[in-house]
Formats: sequence, structure tokens, C-alpha cells
Amino acid sequence: MTITSESSQYRLGDAPGRIPVLGNALKIFKDPLTYLPRLRDQGDVVRVRLGPGVAYMAVTHDVVQEVLHRPRVFDKGGEFIDKMRVILGDGVGTCSVTTHKRQRAFIQPAFQKHKITGYTEVMAKHVADLVGSWRFGQEIDVLEEMSKLTTRVTAQAMFSDDDLGAEAIAEVQRSFPVVWKGVFRRMMLPLPVVHEVPTKANQDYRQALARLEGVINSMVNAYREDGREHDDILSVLLAARDEDGTAMTDLEIRDELMTILAAGVETPASGLAWALYLTSTHPDVEAKLHEEVDSVLNTRTATPDDYPRLPYTNRIVNEALRMYPPVWFITRRAVVDTTLGGHHVPAGSSILFSPYALHRDPAVFAAPNTFDPDRWLPERLRELPKNAVISFSGGSRKCLGDVLANHEMTIALASIAARWRLREKAGHQLKPVPKAELTIGHMPMTVEPRGTRKS
Repeated sequence: MTITSESSQYRLGDAPGRIPVLGNALKIFKDPLTYLPRLRDQGDVVRVRLGPGVAYMAVTHDVVQEVLHRPRVFDKGGEFIDKMRVILGDGVGTCSVTTHKRQRAFIQPAFQKHKITGYTEVMAKHVADLVGSWRFGQEIDVLEEMSKLTTRVTAQAMFSDDDLGAEAIAEVQRSFPVVWKGVFRRMMLPLPVVHEVPTKANQDYRQALARLEGVINSMVNAYREDGREHDDILSVLLAARDEDGTAMTDLEIRDELMTILAAGVETPASGLAWALYLTSTHPDVEAKLHEEVDSVLNTRTATPDDYPRLPYTNRIVNEALRMYPPVWFITRRAVVDTTLGGHHVPAGSSILFSPYALHRDPAVFAAPNTFDPDRWLPERLRELPKNAVISFSGGSRKCLGDVLANHEMTIALASIAARWRLREKAGHQLKPVPKAELTIGHMPMTVEPRGTRKS
């Protein structure tokens, strides 16, 4: 990773298509998956107008790495993070670098190796229920099915008390997509007056956010009154203590739980939906996947112990996350006057970068628009620059749940492929949906049983 200086030869450019008042925001909002990758033609660092303000887009690999590895200069902030704080508060994913070490220490015990195994066992249980519920010729919305799955898994990892689970899971499934859509609108159109107008979308957003707050508060209160150890994430947070013995406040616990919900539901659901779709449209990949899962599983559901024996399945997951990273747009805030790519950046400036755009850069990835799971073979990985993929961000602020998400998606994909083929509905056209997460959108698929395997 190269830290640049004022003498750097990295190019500075300006984003095209600016209009009065909104700047470049409308271009990004309307077609970000086309617009953002093309910014590499303008420079390594590109000035972007969002409303009245000027932001700086880190476009190429070295400049993105500079942002990720200077967290005390480029702190959490900017349009995306500022709007996310409305939902996530000051949790580990959105807090300032000044409190991040403390926040991470609170939540880290929930992601120890034995805990990840336990959560993956929960995924195995629920994906077994899912594949057992499908019927020949059934049409499913693949993203909706995967979201239901990951919501159940995440909710049970957070709150293992069955007496509280069903209603909370239903509310999360109902409210979270509405809130996520509202966050994206507020991120891309940073004009507060627009979001204060009592439109149906704004009212739905506020009501859904209030319902989510209610679910979290009721869970925390119930556990505090119960006082028992439940061996779940909420119990870890309730037991956490600072170096001086101070416990987390209810607000701090709320913020971490909202962060876990955001990461644990949307990211693996979107990644799984993309992996299933991409596999179904690439017969050679599907054949290799079936060969692996038939050898390892023989129609049964995968378990955490199977993970090391599913390398090709895991490569499919990694490639799906490269091509369609759920967290596709990230922002930071320059806390001091500094440089980026050798170019002056004033204190307070928003810093932008896009994992989606970086993962499509032909200077980093050969044939970047080609779905090629074998690019993750160890010998081919050596051809890539360090930290080429930032699906879970990078540096000291890399997502704590990256290993868990990878394990869960691999186990789920293998379990589904062992029993079913999924086929896109005839006439349907793929339309990726870039909201607060990059989703596959409405994707109707038909499930077909694969038949009996080896006896």
C-alpha cells in the first residue's frame, strides 16, 4: 500500500454531469453502477458535488487503501455514515476512531471462533428448514427467501430466547427494508427539507424506524429482567465491562444490536441471492458446485465441520461478493487538512469510495465483469494486489462479522445446491438495485429438485 504525498503523480479530476443545486447527486442516484466505475476515466481522486458541498472520491486501488489505512485522518463520517447513524447510532460500525477500540472490545467476544461455529450451526438448522419447505416447480423471490433466512439466523444469534423470537423476527423483516431504502434516499439527496415533507415514503421510514427501536428496547428490557445467561450476542453485551468495570449503557447496547442487525441480515442475504443467481446462469460453475456438494453432502444439509471441504462453494461466495458487494458505497470524513492521492483535501470534506467500482477495475482484476470463481484459487490470488477486495471494508475498521458471513453463506449455498436447482423466471430481466445495500431486487426463480444422489 502506497501512502501518497503532495508530489504524487496520482490524477485529480472532476465528476462529469453536474447540475445546479444537486451537483452530481442526481447522476449517482439514478444510475450509480454505471456512473461510479466510469469515474476512473476522470482521475485517481475525483471531486464530486453532492448538493452544495464538494466530496472527494477515492477511485483507484492505492488511493482507496490510503483512506482505509489512515483512520485517524479519514474517520467514519460523510453522507452515508451520517445517515446510517440515524439507525445505528454510535455502534462499532459508525463510531469515531477515538472510541472504536473501546466499542470493538465490547463486541469482539461475540465473534470468537467457538461463537462463529455456534452461529453457523443456527444457519445450518434454518437452511435445512428452508430447503425442506420448497416444492417442485415452486416460484420464489430469491432475495425475499434469503432475507427471511438471514433474519431468522441473525435474530436467533442475538436473542436465543424462543419466547421472544417470533414477533421480533417478523417486525425486523417488515421494517428493516423500509428503513434501508430511506437511508439511501437521504444519503444520495442530502437536502434535509426534502426528507421533512410528510410524503408516504418519509412517513413509512419514520414509522419503521420507531418500530425497530421498539423491538430492540423490548429485548434489552426483557433480558435485564430475566437475568439469565442465554449464550447469545445480547448476553455478551450485557456482560461486557470496560477496563474500569463499567457496563454498557442501554443506548450503547441498542446501537450495537442495530449494527449487528444491519450487517447480519442484509449483507449475507444479498450475497446469497447473487451467488444463487450467478450460479444458475453459469452451467459450468453449477456443474462444479454440484460435483462438490454431492461428494461432501450427498443431499444432507451442510454443517460447520463441512466448511473446509467446500472450497469451490466458498470461491463462488467470494466471487459473488466481488461482483456485487452488498456494501457498495462507503463514506469517510477528513478530520484535518490533509492530502489524498497527493492532492489537498480540506478538513471536514467527505471522502467517498465504492467497492463495486473498485472490484470492476480492469487494472486490478482481469476480465472484471466475468463471473469466475477460480480467480480465488491460491495461485491466482497471488496475482492480485493486497486488499484488492473490500467487500467488508478494510484496515482497522474492517467488519467484525466478515468470517461469520463467509461461513454462513458457504454453508447455506452448499445446502441449497445439494437439493435444488434454481432457474430464473422466463422473461424476467435482472436489475441490480443499489440502495443502502446492493441487492438483486425482485428476482423470481423456480425451484427444481435435483433427484437422488449416491446411495
